[in-house]
Amino acid sequence: MVATEELLLPSQEALLQRLQHLACYGQQLVLLQGQLGAGKTRLLTALANVLDEHNLALVSCPQHADAAEIRRKLLIQLLPDPLFDDEQPLADTLLRYLGEMRKPIHILIDDADNMPLMLWAECLLLTQLQARGEAITLTCSVSPEFAEQLQLQLPKAQKQQVLPVKLEPLSLAEREGLYQTLLTRSAVHTFTPRAIVVKQLERQQGTPAEVLALLELALNGEPPRPRVFPWKTLLISSLAVLSCLALFCWYLLRSTEPLPELTKSALVLEHRTSPLSQFAERWLDIEPASKDLSSAPVYIRLEQPRSQDIVAPAIDSQQDPKLAQKTEHQADSQSIPVQETGSELLSDAKAALDVKTAPVTQKPQVKEAASSSMNNEAQETQAQSELEQEPSAGVLPTQGYTLQLVSLKRESSLTAFMIKLKKVKNVRVAKHKDWWVVLVGEYASKQEAIEAGKVLQLSLDLPQPLIKSWQSLQHYRLQAGLSNSEISS
Repeated sequence: MVATEELLLPSQEALLQRLQHLACYGQQLVLLQGQLGAGKTRLLTALANVLDEHNLALVSCPQHADAAEIRRKLLIQLLPDPLFDDEQPLADTLLRYLGEMRKPIHILIDDADNMPLMLWAECLLLTQLQARGEAITLTCSVSPEFAEQLQLQLPKAQKQQVLPVKLEPLSLAEREGLYQTLLTRSAVHTFTPRAIVVKQLERQQGTPAEVLALLELALNGEPPRPRVFPWKTLLISSLAVLSCLALFCWYLLRSTEPLPELTKSALVLEHRTSPLSQFAERWLDIEPASKDLSSAPVYIRLEQPRSQDIVAPAIDSQQDPKLAQKTEHQADSQSIPVQETGSELLSDAKAALDVKTAPVTQKPQVKEAASSSMNNEAQETQAQSELEQEPSAGVLPTQGYTLQLVSLKRESSLTAFMIKLKKVKNVRVAKHKDWWVVLVGEYASKQEAIEAGKVLQLSLDLPQPLIKSWQSLQHYRLQAGLSNSEISS
């Protein structure tokens, strides 16, 4: 029976009796399945206490434990002689000591999820051995997820060697009984009503660990939450403040920049006289009667003369000599001195207006260069149009297959390759975009094309040609004047 210090519920006691029966008479590896906190370790400990007539080994597998460490823990509890090699499989080591065994062997492994797969294979092999006329039995506690994965990895013959035993959730009555029993043993009086406790127990999944956590909450209250420094909030706030400061500084710098100064036009005083009055003054050699009216001062804006306004009349004057003479005559008439005032500003304006532009003559070499460049452009356009309108050599077949030997981009490489094929018949050259494609033969079936490709590869020492259907090559352009006979000649 179970020791008095062990506390087991009725469902756990029934399961313990089943495990004890399998350990004594079973011949399979027992997988005790249960969630975290379901009581697997307590059941394995209770099973080790009731199996007094067996040679027992109880091992807990920690995470990241290697196979040699687990073998060493098992063999120290099973073998009378501590001299063994933990690198050898368990079956090889136990076979040497089975003659000295006085009791049947039962191995208990807790948290077997962390055990390497190599040891799982060794444990399955141990179930085929016998000690003192009885089979070696094993009980391993695992999670339901690991047990499902293990069943999927095992072959069909070895699945019969594994017996899964599921640890069922506790009923509501057992949960309440466990809660009250633990509360009584704690000797602490609480003021939690029974209705609230039952309501909390109904929300649980039925593991003893959940009942223990509820009791801990009732006795000690909620644990104090650790104070977490809000560094994320502080970081986001700091970034927002820095961004606002940067925008404000940028706005201040833009507002203090001076505005660009606008250029002001200078106002000058100029006497304008008509050409007719100037001619009359020179002819009669008298002062104009209407001097006050014709030479009335006006305000104008002086702007910098543009090169186009000066050069254009000069170029036009070369085409029309009469117009050039007329322009020069007008320029001379405008440059006739008039009676000026003693103002320095008026004299400066007059000097700025007395600007003569020499006629610009176009050299014949410029015309010849322009005409030659236009001829070159016309020739290039015509050549490009001829290349784009290059006629094809015919229409490709639509039925059957052919062999594609090579695809080249340079015409010089194509010429060298076609010289190599001067003895091969029925060679075509097609063009696809910028690539030259060499095609050989017409075949009715794909098998015929394959056999012809092998013969061609062996005879000419070429790479293996590609099998192409004519239907897939309809967008290729067959080229004229590029057959093997014409190139070889």
